[in-house]
Amino acid sequence: MTLLKQSMSWSRRVFLCLALLILIPFSPAYGEEIPISVKAILPDNQVTKDAGYYDLKVNPGEKQELSFQLYNQGDKDATVNININPAYTGDGGSFVYTEDETNKDSSLKYPLSSIATSEQTVSIPAKGTTVTKVTLDIPSEPFEGLILGAIRVTSADAGEKKTEETKKGFNISNNFAYSVAIQLRESDDLPKSDLALKKVFASQVAGRNTVKVNLQNPTATIIDNVSYDAAVSKKGDNAPLHETKVKGYRVAPNTNYNVPINWENQPFSAGTYVAKVKAKSEDTGQEWQFDQEFVISAKEANELNEQAVDLEKDYLLYILIGGGIFILLVIVLIILLVILSKKKKKRKEQARRARQKKQKKGKEHDKRKQRTTDKRSSPSSGNHKRR
Repeated sequence: MTLLKQSMSWSRRVFLCLALLILIPFSPAYGEEIPISVKAILPDNQVTKDAGYYDLKVNPGEKQELSFQLYNQGDKDATVNININPAYTGDGGSFVYTEDETNKDSSLKYPLSSIATSEQTVSIPAKGTTVTKVTLDIPSEPFEGLILGAIRVTSADAGEKKTEETKKGFNISNNFAYSVAIQLRESDDLPKSDLALKKVFASQVAGRNTVKVNLQNPTATIIDNVSYDAAVSKKGDNAPLHETKVKGYRVAPNTNYNVPINWENQPFSAGTYVAKVKAKSEDTGQEWQFDQEFVISAKEANELNEQAVDLEKDYLLYILIGGGIFILLVIVLIILLVILSKKKKKRKEQARRARQKKQKKGKEHDKRKQRTTDKRSSPSSGNHKRR
């Protein structure tokens, strides 16, 4: 019995080893730990002393160099790209530091990219550190409020690696992106923040029908912890078709952004709609309310519906059309039955009359025949013949 157990245990071990050997070639490959890190070396004119980003008080027309440190803990030399980008407000409600022409706002007079410059490519030795410089050239004309942006650090050979990995049939991604914010001000007195509604339009998010409410912060201030209560209804009908409630948005200075209202996988219908939006900064207590009419054209609705994914078809129209056709067919059928019934009744009546007429003619014929027979068999007829 003991020998049998040992044999079974050994068999299981052999089976597990073989299974592991089979699975090893197919196990996924993961990227190595990213060895790059960054650090802002804060200057004397730093306002928030314990921050991990640059929060600087500057003067009109002055120039300043900022030191920015990059660490490479890897065993190979690394090359990174450095870009200076202005801050935008993403549709998800957070700051975005990627360069995007579509996000530029007309109220932004001095984007950080027009004030700050740096080396575009920096090499970092293996197990080493590199300090690069960012030069600030403050406009001679005084500015109000805040100028916000970031130093963005990305892998210089990300594209080459991706191409090579794709050719080999696997994807090991060591790509990275670090953003260190730069916030500039000339005064501690900031303008009062504000929000404005620019437009409402039909669009899509990740292939799903969405109405976007485009809001603008035209002031050079950050609006923190903003909540939104937005709803869309048909014009003339107060009942909301779709609505959204979100909170915790951070709005960058001088930007516009979209608050999406999910259309819940429903198709767009052409028509005039009304968007009602309530916004509130939980930090400052400021509140805003907007009512905006907008139109979805038939062409726009059709194009977006064709592109939409997971769209729930609206079968009501088809049901109504089908029901109408069915009712029409029933009416036509009833009319045909009535016509056929009348024709049948008419034919029966004609046949009855024909029979009656035939019977009448037969009776008359029989009567004439009977009279003829009676005349031939009468006594007067016989006597006349004998004479």
